[in-house]
Amino acid sequence: MFEPTPIQAKLLKGIQNLASDDHHLIANSRTPDGPELAPTALAHLDVSRRTREELEAVAAAVGVPGSVIAYTRAAGERGHRWRPGQPLLSSEVIDRDTLLAGHRRSVWQLQQMAGIGAAIARQGSVAREGFEAFRRVMGVSWQRVGALGHVLDLTATEREYAWEPTARPWTERVAEAVGKLEPDVLTGAWRGIVETNFVTVAIPVSVLTAAGVTADDISTQLPVLPDRMVELAAAAMQPHPTLEAAFGADIGAAIEATATGTHTAPDPDDGAGPVPDRLSEHDLGHDP
Repeated sequence: MFEPTPIQAKLLKGIQNLASDDHHLIANSRTPDGPELAPTALAHLDVSRRTREELEAVAAAVGVPGSVIAYTRAAGERGHRWRPGQPLLSSEVIDRDTLLAGHRRSVWQLQQMAGIGAAIARQGSVAREGFEAFRRVMGVSWQRVGALGHVLDLTATEREYAWEPTARPWTERVAEAVGKLEPDVLTGAWRGIVETNFVTVAIPVSVLTAAGVTADDISTQLPVLPDRMVELAAAAMQPHPTLEAAFGADIGAAIEATATGTHTAPDPDDGAGPVPDRLSEHDLGHDP
């Protein structure tokens, strides 16, 4: 039988309760005269599904077996809510090397995100709204990677290797990788970031912080703040840029106006509208 840690249990609780809420929403929204769901219900279900998928990805990243995640989701889809101590019938164990490899991929994806932001900014004027959306997603992604590193209890050597796995600086590797992207691929990657639904990526971080992961825990795992990551990536793409040379005057002003370097636990309402009622604190793994 799989015995989850307190943090794993919080994540599983969120997964099961979101699935359970979806089950009841579907059941309560349909009538004999109107079997189709209303647009508002469909929108709630879409956000809930994507949030649950993010929670499942985080749960897998901290060692919850896929069979346990699937079992928990299925229990919720049958309408059952999470009960502390409920049996999780699995003897599967995820080995540490697999978890560390996954964490290194997450760090590399974060570094590439910084490179994409720097490359787009170098192309010319960037709308303030787009850059602010990028900063929100980059910031919460940075928190997520740092939180996962804390939950994995990385050693100093493991942290350093995740950040710099080769003799080449990460900025050089990012500049090379992003420089190989065709313009339409780069633009598509940028849009994928700035059009991300912030609620779906912020909620898993909120669950981790509610489970006890602090801002200090997160910052200990990562040597460079997200805004600085973008600056360093830009510097690797052109010689000796200043921030304004790399991003333009409007971007420099945007950074100053939004308090560079300040990264606290994400507010799910930040730039994303209200969190759906069903994504309540209780549903997402917080104790009532």
